[in-house]
Amino acid sequence: MTFPLPYRARSARRGDLDALVELFQARDLADVGFVDQARDEILEDWASPFLDLERDSLVAETPEGALAAYGIVLAFDPTVQFVAVGRVHPAHVARGLGSAILAEQERRAVDRLEAGISSPFRTSIPSTDEPAIRLLTVCGYRHVRSSWLMQRPLPADDLDRRNPEGVHFRSGTTADEPLVHSVLEGAFRQHFGYEPVPFDDWRRGIHGAPGYDPALSVLAFVDQELAGVSVNFAADDGAGWVGDLGVLPRFRRRSIAAALLDRSFAALAASGHHEVRLGVDTENESGATHLYEAAGMRVRRTFDTYEKALSGA
Repeated sequence: MTFPLPYRARSARRGDLDALVELFQARDLADVGFVDQARDEILEDWASPFLDLERDSLVAETPEGALAAYGIVLAFDPTVQFVAVGRVHPAHVARGLGSAILAEQERRAVDRLEAGISSPFRTSIPSTDEPAIRLLTVCGYRHVRSSWLMQRPLPADDLDRRNPEGVHFRSGTTADEPLVHSVLEGAFRQHFGYEPVPFDDWRRGIHGAPGYDPALSVLAFVDQELAGVSVNFAADDGAGWVGDLGVLPRFRRRSIAAALLDRSFAALAASGHHEVRLGVDTENESGATHLYEAAGMRVRRTFDTYEKALSGA
């Protein structure tokens, strides 16, 4: 693993967190002119049960010890997909670091594939990052998807509280987590990038994610059966998150998703949040973008996903 001189390459360390937050924030300012919650984003990635920080991360370090670039590669089942994250500090662009990060991420992915086995390698970047788009295009990547980061203010007093007939709602508990996991698996099975995750791995990841509190989750039941869930997260900056909202296919078209969203807004507002955010695939098969727009959410920024097939040597 090498970088252009004078940068040194190494794996990321837990003690790098503050420096990486600064790097992410500087990148946000360059890309969109405002800062998002970088600390929680990094910690959520690090909480993944599929991430080995020594094996799957890398940073470019200056001779003075500053962090100039960062990358990770995540894969539960390498034959299904790799998901990569890469950032270069604006003060260190146009020095070959983006190309070096991407090449090293690809090499690590290929090393995890058996000979003759191909798998999609995916990375998402801000739609405004034109140098990154050019790099990915030159390296043989194609744009396959876009996603929105959406937001709206809280409380959401402009919404009518929906009460779908035959459906009752309550807050979640730790004891509900096996059922919550099962519903999310069923709800997202047909979605882009879906990958089945065993319950123990899912539970380990979600408990390691910043702001997770099962009591913030909202559960919807039909005839004692869990039909839909919204798993929500607190945040120190006052912007709570709807992390995963899903309804089993056979219970859709009953306004359950809209009711879960309303109650998620109320739960986050009651816990002191002044804003709510979520991420959504713009081609979501269930039409979630329309649901969120109808609930007063607006696009904060757009990310584009690029993909390239890699094969084991």
